[in-house]
Amino acid sequence: MKKTKKILALLLCAAFLLGALAGCGGGANNKPDDSAAANSGKDDAAPAGTDKPAEKVDLKISHHPYAHALPGMYAAENGMYDDYFNYTIDIYSNGPVQNEAIASGAWEVGTTGLGGVVLGIINYDMKVLGFTTPDTKTTDIWVRPDSPLASAAADADGVVGTAEDWRGLTVLCNRGTICHMVLLGTLEHLGLTESDINIVDASVANCYTAFLAGEADVVCLWDALGAKAVENNWVKVSCAEALGIELPAVIVATDAAVKEKPEAVRQWLDIYLEASDILASDAAAAAAELYDFQTSEGISVTEEDCAVIVVDRPFLPLEQQAAMFTPDENGSVPAREILLKYADFMLSQGNIEQADYDRMAESDFILDDMMEIAAAR
Repeated sequence: MKKTKKILALLLCAAFLLGALAGCGGGANNKPDDSAAANSGKDDAAPAGTDKPAEKVDLKISHHPYAHALPGMYAAENGMYDDYFNYTIDIYSNGPVQNEAIASGAWEVGTTGLGGVVLGIINYDMKVLGFTTPDTKTTDIWVRPDSPLASAAADADGVVGTAEDWRGLTVLCNRGTICHMVLLGTLEHLGLTESDINIVDASVANCYTAFLAGEADVVCLWDALGAKAVENNWVKVSCAEALGIELPAVIVATDAAVKEKPEAVRQWLDIYLEASDILASDAAAAAAELYDFQTSEGISVTEEDCAVIVVDRPFLPLEQQAAMFTPDENGSVPAREILLKYADFMLSQGNIEQADYDRMAESDFILDDMMEIAAAR
């Protein structure tokens, strides 16, 4: 992967840490303007499926140092942007930090997590273009093999143990994150509430370290830390997938970018989706790309971890995306309902107010670009 020029992410929002943040930094991948004159800012990018434009468009791209960034980084590394954009790529440690940069116009298109997109919609009128690399198969709850819960029977949904097996246990879990959402879903599934267990709040990375050191009875993990749990022979006792909780990463654009350069936004999305298809076609190559990218950004992963991640966090095919963004027989859009469900979770945790939720629920935050790209292919 190309080296990035590091920037400092000064503001960390602990309630929505998205990954193992201890080693996360920021970066910029800059492509100089090699045209005769610098772009004037007008939207001259070609629509998806057309020849390259007469003049490149300036475009500011942003990601986090995780799997959902990989199609964007692959596109940059392989020259897929070069005919269309004079671009920069900034890497932010998490969604709230990324959102803070919207006010200064630091980025225009990119990817983020669920917490980031909900706050982005509420506070900055962020727009949703599509979904990518979901955490649904990588957000899990684990116990040690010598735990009584490890030998308990799983129910029809795959949740291990009964309410009595879980009652009184000490659980390491990062509050306000998707891990916390899965824990609450598990408790509700069992007929329990938070008052029936003891939650120790820490970052997900610190939860893993503490559990490895022998603390607590249960730990809630995500992404590459799940692969490490398998290596430690820990036993999975619940997960988002078993509970039917959808946890996609999200492809987004700022409101200003959509208004000022809509064709550039669509062209970028088309390239991102094309890069996703390429990565999905070769898991071994995608794992190697992910390893190079994440280690260059200071994320502690192994090649084996990345091989698991690209399988468990798949690059969603366009037809699956289209299904999620198409209204059902009741007129509901599944993608919209997924995002509002997470907003409801944030409301229940006091991370947003009722007025915030209502504003999001009443807004048109999903755009049609991905559906139009799907129809054109």
